[in-house]
Amino acid sequence: MTDVDPTRATHVACIRGEAGSGPPLVFVPGLDGSGELLLGTAERLARRFRVVRLAYRTKGAVPPTGDDYGSLARSVAECLDEAGIERAIVLAESFGGAVAIQLALDAPERVAALAIVNSFVRYDRRRRARLSRQVLRLTPGFAYELGRKLFSPFLLIGPRRDRDAAREFRAAPLRDLDGGYLRRLTMVTHVDLLDRLSEVRQPVALFASDKDRVVPSVRAARTMHERLPNATFETLPSAGHVVLPLAEEPWLERLEALLARCEVAPT
Repeated sequence: MTDVDPTRATHVACIRGEAGSGPPLVFVPGLDGSGELLLGTAERLARRFRVVRLAYRTKGAVPPTGDDYGSLARSVAECLDEAGIERAIVLAESFGGAVAIQLALDAPERVAALAIVNSFVRYDRRRRARLSRQVLRLTPGFAYELGRKLFSPFLLIGPRRDRDAAREFRAAPLRDLDGGYLRRLTMVTHVDLLDRLSEVRQPVALFASDKDRVVPSVRAARTMHERLPNATFETLPSAGHVVLPLAEEPWLERLEALLARCEVAPT
């Protein structure tokens, strides 16, 4: 028997950490869900912003209707309440991009602006995601951890050889391969917010790496850019999927520019 109501969401966001002061900047993570992949960029952003990093956790079985982005977005809003934040700039990468956009659609008063990095609102490689889920279900934990330590920094960061970022990636307390990760892979195959992008009125800054091997980021960002009323789009050359930790990328300046575009300041 379980004491979890199966009709309620069991896959939620939670606050992982906080640093700095200033306008609130909330980080919504990607598929890993640990909230740790900002790495050294978290400290750089905290010079100007109050940075609140979120993570994902599961607290029960999959609901009968499946995990959904709407419930996950509502839990992000609950995290804002917990942190005493009325309105924030939301920085989201990969899987988290659709969560952030869902939040902007469902609770626009909570979102001052969006910075979306290597993300999508409809994942075109759904068959690949299903196959990856099946393969990962059969992967022993030690093999997954070994691959993450040895190969993931280079495969995910891409052609740029940022040794500090690679070292921090290996040392970061990332999530093990667990049921939550596999559940998020399933969610990826169902999300489709393309037809609702015209409803997002907040300023949006889209960033896409041209060497991303995980998400067709440039194509996805261009599609979003065409449909979002108030968006900018920047391609990041020779960068892979994990680009936020790269020290040479001016993330602080980019987010300050996004802050300047906000009609209503984050609070």
